[in-house]
Amino acid sequence: MILLLNAANRDAFPALMDDMFRIRHEVFVDLKGWEELRRPDGRETDPWDRPDSLYLLAVEDGRVMGGARFTGGLSPSLAGEILPELFADAPTLDEDVMEMSRLFARSVAAARDLLSPVISELLVAAAELQRIVGGRGALTIMELRLAQSLLAWGGHPEPLGLPKRTRDGVLIGVMSHATALAARNLRRARGLTGPAVWWSDGPELAPMRYADVLRVDPVGPDWSPPAGFTPLERAHMTPHALAEAYWRGRMG
Repeated sequence: MILLLNAANRDAFPALMDDMFRIRHEVFVDLKGWEELRRPDGRETDPWDRPDSLYLLAVEDGRVMGGARFTGGLSPSLAGEILPELFADAPTLDEDVMEMSRLFARSVAAARDLLSPVISELLVAAAELQRIVGGRGALTIMELRLAQSLLAWGGHPEPLGLPKRTRDGVLIGVMSHATALAARNLRRARGLTGPAVWWSDGPELAPMRYADVLRVDPVGPDWSPPAGFTPLERAHMTPHALAEAYWRGRMG
């Protein structure tokens, strides 16, 4: 299950948030060797873990098996701060562009396998999330072979510069465009038969597929995000509030 945590429900899941930060430390510091991020408490956080950040977490039996972080708005991008050389022009965010960072899988094998089921499902959910909120796409840095795989699966990753070899392999900066066709292609290519993003108001409540609350598939032809909100504002609404705004606009 890929669970969305945003400003509306994140505080209800402190255990999942703590687990995510600890696993990020294991993956990015202990496994990948990013020693500059090592912390005595074993929790990897940075300035982009902000109140307006949101997270997609692969959750199994109450444990975080993988995740990805999204930031938006007009703030400086992590990509532009740490690897500006990957971009022909300075990468900037906009109100309809989010940045995806800290994509990870918990197990050592899955973390090293960019095409693992956990990473694949997170990428499908990321494309679906962009459709839910009405974003133009997601800015991200990824390994070249993952960008090539996305293209082969029917996604729309646009290179924003030339690939370069780094300590983490050959990386490239891309904009993954959030089209309905790309999202449907990714679902099909990764063997998913339906929506990937889930929601819960709290750990004691049964999770629900986001699409079931909306009563419409966000990668289908009937979905159009309700007007009057920015993508980042939609991203931090509950699915119930988003559904109400959507159907009110349709009925009005």
